[in-house]
Amino acid sequence: MIFITTYKCPDIDGIACTLGYLEFLKAQKQEAKVTFVGDLSREVEFVKEYTGYFPAARHKGRYPDGAEFVLVDTADPDAIESTIPLEKVTTVFDHRELVFSGKFTKARLKIEKVGSCATLIVELLQRKKITPSKNVAVYLYSAIISNTVRFKNSVTTSRDIAAAKYLKLIARIPNSYVERMFEFKSRIKRQEDLLFLLNQDFVTHQMKGRGVMIAQVEIAELEEVVNKNLKAIQIWLKKTKREEKLDYALFTGIDINKGFNLFITVDKKSDEFFSRVLGVSKINGQLKQAGIIMRKQIWPKVEKIINICSAV
Repeated sequence: MIFITTYKCPDIDGIACTLGYLEFLKAQKQEAKVTFVGDLSREVEFVKEYTGYFPAARHKGRYPDGAEFVLVDTADPDAIESTIPLEKVTTVFDHRELVFSGKFTKARLKIEKVGSCATLIVELLQRKKITPSKNVAVYLYSAIISNTVRFKNSVTTSRDIAAAKYLKLIARIPNSYVERMFEFKSRIKRQEDLLFLLNQDFVTHQMKGRGVMIAQVEIAELEEVVNKNLKAIQIWLKKTKREEKLDYALFTGIDINKGFNLFITVDKKSDEFFSRVLGVSKINGQLKQAGIIMRKQIWPKVEKIINICSAV
């Protein structure tokens, strides 16, 4: 049995890729299942309700003996279920600069820098002359639009744009669809809604003995939400940094309509470190920066600074 999965608490790109690859394996007459762990992102919940289609199962316990695994939208062993043996991973799809892919010693690696991993899955289906179902086309289209922030993100490529155009014809997406998805994603009525997003979407890594965390939130009206909940964000950062025993912690917010980042740090050590990572004179607790930089673009910069620090 082949299990197709992604990182914990998957967002729309991770889930869309699992469902797209499921259709690929089915066309090859291979038996496969999609699994996930953790909470689903709001965009996944939106698309799930919109399509009424979700052939994925929340996994608990251990996988059966003889299981093989395909990972999509991640090549990070720390981001997946601990019960997955790395030597049983046969295929890995991802779309960012990585320092972890070498740990999957027996896997075929399909890692190319595009805006969305869904683009790689779409291109695979096209090469094999497999037309995705309407429902899967909706998932894949939503993933590309979300990851590229409607093509405003600097990581967007012509391949992403071409894949989205192809999918839109199959999915028959209404003009209001993207606005509705982004509005649903950005709905923060209570402080608890923001804390849910933070707890769902923070990533930690140990690099040369140093613990690093980046929490990312992608919403509309970012400044208004941050200003209203700044104290809660700061408390959450301090608490999580302490509980995870980390050296550095960063909050990055992305305004999905206006196209900018807000960075927040809560201690001098993190401020100095991430100022170097981002190439700015000083975050000084909070910094607004024009343009969009995603967490996946920040991690290679983190690695570079840690390597410089370790060499001194």
